[in-house]
Amino acid sequence: MKRLSILLSLLILVMVLTSCATNVTVRHLVPGEVDLSGFRSLAVASTTSYKFPSSRPLSPWISGLQETDFTLSSGYEASLGAQIADLATDTMLQSVGKTGYFSILPPAITDAYVTLGSIGEDMRSMLQSKGVQALLVSDITYVDMNESIVGRDIRTYVTEGTKNYEKVTSREYFLVQQATLSLTYSVIDLAQNHVLVSRSFTGKQERETKIGTRIYLFDTAAPGAYRDERRYASGHAPSFAPLFEQILNEFSSTIATQLAPSYQISRLPLLANKPKLKEAETAYKLARQGSYAPAQILFRELWEQERHLPSGYNAALLLEALAKLDEAVDMMSTVYHSTGSVNVYDALMRMQEAQSRQKKAERQISGEVVRDGQGVTMTQYMVME
Repeated sequence: MKRLSILLSLLILVMVLTSCATNVTVRHLVPGEVDLSGFRSLAVASTTSYKFPSSRPLSPWISGLQETDFTLSSGYEASLGAQIADLATDTMLQSVGKTGYFSILPPAITDAYVTLGSIGEDMRSMLQSKGVQALLVSDITYVDMNESIVGRDIRTYVTEGTKNYEKVTSREYFLVQQATLSLTYSVIDLAQNHVLVSRSFTGKQERETKIGTRIYLFDTAAPGAYRDERRYASGHAPSFAPLFEQILNEFSSTIATQLAPSYQISRLPLLANKPKLKEAETAYKLARQGSYAPAQILFRELWEQERHLPSGYNAALLLEALAKLDEAVDMMSTVYHSTGSVNVYDALMRMQEAQSRQKKAERQISGEVVRDGQGVTMTQYMVME
């Protein structure tokens, strides 16, 4: 009991300290994981659909229904493979389009060239004549689905005579649908005909749909009597397509950051006012209000006048929040060399790393090509429950 009390006290202390911390928003430009600065004109082909086995991948009727009086046919549709491919094509197009980094030849046009290539025409040369430098292709490599009915007892407290006890009064039935999908994409250098980058993802989604309730009838002469009440009106289970769309949407942001520079936003805490300096309280208040520029000026003045370590640290951090990263690094370096603080050193190392990544992103945007052994293959597993 004493140990539990100590743990609770520590938890409360952490919560108090966290709630008292003043955080500032920092926004950094980060490079794409792959440097495609030399390949800014991109043709996007439609995603190749998954080839289901010749037999139906799911039974027309869902397992578990035999326990109930309900009927329900599968949510699988014969057109599902094509639907998933269309959703994946939209995902790839949106992923590269929202970066604002590439000029894009859309699938409707790209597919025509790919078709010509399949009958012996020089697809690469034709695309290059349109100014295209790279081709993005993708395919669905794996699809799996599962449907089942699960029942869950509902227990309520009842009073019978002098007895008060918990009793199963009904049972709810749910359709559980699980979808798994693997997607692979590649970006191909048309001039050299080699793969610049190839990545794979696997994701999973699950959905429950309440289909009905079994109500046990205790006031009848027949033991075990019940009444099934249907809650789901349709005779067909919901389509699997929205589940696959959710999986693909989870991939989208990751694909965008792999192929193009993007902004990364984080919240970082100011250093606490210890040793306490009364004059710094106004600066903390300004920072809490989001008035970063005047807060930075005040913190800097207190650092220069008092050599107050938190003020120096916070002045540098606020410069970073004001998107003046080079100035922030210079100031944090000055504070570290003056104080030798471990906290300041850690912040300086983080800032310098951010500075390096930002400069690399700027080179990608400007088109300054730096080859550093890229052109890699990676499998990334993203499982969404």
